[in-house]
Amino acid sequence: MLICNVLPHVALAEEEVYGSTLDAQASAARAAAAEDGVEVSQLAEAFCAVYPDLRGGGLPPPAAQHALEPLITLGLDGALTAARHLHDAAIRHAPGDKPPFADGDLFSSLFEGATSCRVGAVTLARNTASVELRYAYEAGTLMTSWTDRLSILRGDDGWRIDDVVYDGRWDFANTGSLRGMIESAAATDAGLPTAD
Repeated sequence: MLICNVLPHVALAEEEVYGSTLDAQASAARAAAAEDGVEVSQLAEAFCAVYPDLRGGGLPPPAAQHALEPLITLGLDGALTAARHLHDAAIRHAPGDKPPFADGDLFSSLFEGATSCRVGAVTLARNTASVELRYAYEAGTLMTSWTDRLSILRGDDGWRIDDVVYDGRWDFANTGSLRGMIESAAATDAGLPTAD
């Protein structure tokens, strides 16, 4: 009989703790995740707004890269700067040859780039996120659509884009990621082996 009186009392105490403390923590975590989801989506929307100035033509012109800088990590900004150095050095060393990153879309899987960019699904973790970019390319009656992804990191200054991951599945699509492409070109330029 004593056991029956104690057990319901213990269970009630656990429910009270769960009902007050753990529920509040779970609610706060859900609210924070929802806020992060909105912030990450807005970041991706801002990227889609800047994208038309980035598409095609290789490295973005200085004004477009400047508009991109508040959206990206220092790592991605540094990679784009390294790509610019490789491009400029190649022009100085071989003025008649095409330098790296001179043409094609660096920010999507399709060489020609996309004519539209929409934000798709957002996947959140504690300090990382992945956002689908639903790209389409229209030229006359031709329409191609595909999905690439933004790799996003949370830093001291909030969420920032750290890479563009290419998910196009056709011949001659960009593969891997933007940073991976730049790192591979830098390794080749330095005479280092690259992973294929």
